[in-house]
Amino acid sequence: MTNNTSNVTIGDVAKAAGTSISTVSRVLSGSDYPVSAAKRERVLQAASSLGYETNLLGRMLKTNTNPYVGVIIPSFQNPFYTQLIIGIEKEAMANNYFPLIFSSQRSPAIERSLIKNLIKSRVKGLMISSIDDSPAAVDHFLSTGGRVCLFESNYAETEKVINAKTDMLTAGRAAAEYLISQGHRSIAFLSTPFNRATRRMTLDGYKLALADKGIPFSDDDVITVPYEFDADSGLYEMEAGRKLADRFLEVWRERRFTAIMAINDLIAYGIIQRLQESGVSIPDQVSIISFDNIPYSALINPPLTTMDMPARLLGQRACHILVDSMAKDEDHNGITLSVGAELVVRSSVRTI
Repeated sequence: MTNNTSNVTIGDVAKAAGTSISTVSRVLSGSDYPVSAAKRERVLQAASSLGYETNLLGRMLKTNTNPYVGVIIPSFQNPFYTQLIIGIEKEAMANNYFPLIFSSQRSPAIERSLIKNLIKSRVKGLMISSIDDSPAAVDHFLSTGGRVCLFESNYAETEKVINAKTDMLTAGRAAAEYLISQGHRSIAFLSTPFNRATRRMTLDGYKLALADKGIPFSDDDVITVPYEFDADSGLYEMEAGRKLADRFLEVWRERRFTAIMAINDLIAYGIIQRLQESGVSIPDQVSIISFDNIPYSALINPPLTTMDMPARLLGQRACHILVDSMAKDEDHNGITLSVGAELVVRSSVRTI
């Protein structure tokens, strides 16, 4: 039994119980996730022996808050957000905080409701990739004394929060520059609606790269689908990619595109699948590059050239800043954390 229970961490409990940190989190947070009775008992006994539960209760009574961090993402269907959550979870648990993870299902109304319920539950930390056009709900959370880390939003950055983001302008520019370096001059940009600031920034980066090389840009080079939702199948973005490919095929031979920039990897998967079904060879007839470098991108045929957006690292670093602010009761607002992308060259782009 430890003599200094104030320093007991969730990792200590996991080690004593012979389980993973995530299992300890599920047991102590009352999660519905299935944990065997034997494991649950080991966790509870270890926590009690080390004094961890006493620490947790004491902190809740002292601060009138819960030791949780609310995490709101647009969708569970895109593995990019899964990677972001893994980074957040790792850092939060290492610092004795429990992540409460929700999807807004790309609905501003659901996002506002989730924030409202976090306030009611006395959760003081919020990490959010917002799809709302208004900052009102986040401002309300801040007005209750909460701390916020904002990954992306459709409203202007504010010094009231910690801003954590990927540099999509530079990533979009680098992706286009790579295609140009491989001889491509007619590049189509395929995307879901431009209702996200990050998508508009990616497009701006693409335009800058074209302008730098004196390559004309036309609005006809940009192909979109007019809707966005979470499909029950869990494959919305792949389905959107297939629709984008159909639209691309309608103009391909006339426009003589040799390459495609897809807004993310899942979209690219759908595009590749549909083009191949239509007899288009990738990369022999059309090259494709995208963004995220989610875990499956090296496994598809052909392996996908993509910009690696380090979501896990971003989540971990951002969570470190947020929990440090909460633990020390210090204002870290106004900090901007930015991570860059790295080109991962595979087989979906050819030199012409």
